[in-house]
Amino acid sequence: MSLADLLQQIVGAATQPSAGQLDQVTQNASKADLQGGVSAALRSDQTPDLSQIVSQMFGQASPEQQAAILNTITAKLGPGALAGVAGGVLAGHEGADTPQVSVAKAGTVTSDQVRDVVNAAQQHEPGLLERISGIYAEHPDLIKTLGAGALTIALAHMKNNIGKN
Repeated sequence: MSLADLLQQIVGAATQPSAGQLDQVTQNASKADLQGGVSAALRSDQTPDLSQIVSQMFGQASPEQQAAILNTITAKLGPGALAGVAGGVLAGHEGADTPQVSVAKAGTVTSDQVRDVVNAAQQHEPGLLERISGIYAEHPDLIKTLGAGALTIALAHMKNNIGKN
């Protein structure tokens, strides 16, 4: 079954896709298609706030993925941007010229702190949403953390745009 057929089957069924179906989608879709679908879901007014979605993803991610998430969020911020955010847990890890958040450090950050960091980063960095959707494309197993509504939007967008990216 082609990816387009699989997406049609999933979207047409109007039910939550099985884990096996999601695995097939993430294994067969291009990174651009995955990123486009997730980006559409994150932009939708029918899904939770970006900070809530990222917090949920962070809570279900592996330690290595958690570090990647935090480094993606903080990569474009200026030094000191997070000094007063989430108890300063990521102060000193903002921007390209600062140390990367290690796996060990990422393990000390809570989902609530991630929500605060995302909220702060959104104020400083308009491209954050696209970079967050890129995390999902780089770590496709995290797509399962989107939640039913966002997942439905992402898969429908992919179905409608498959191969156009």
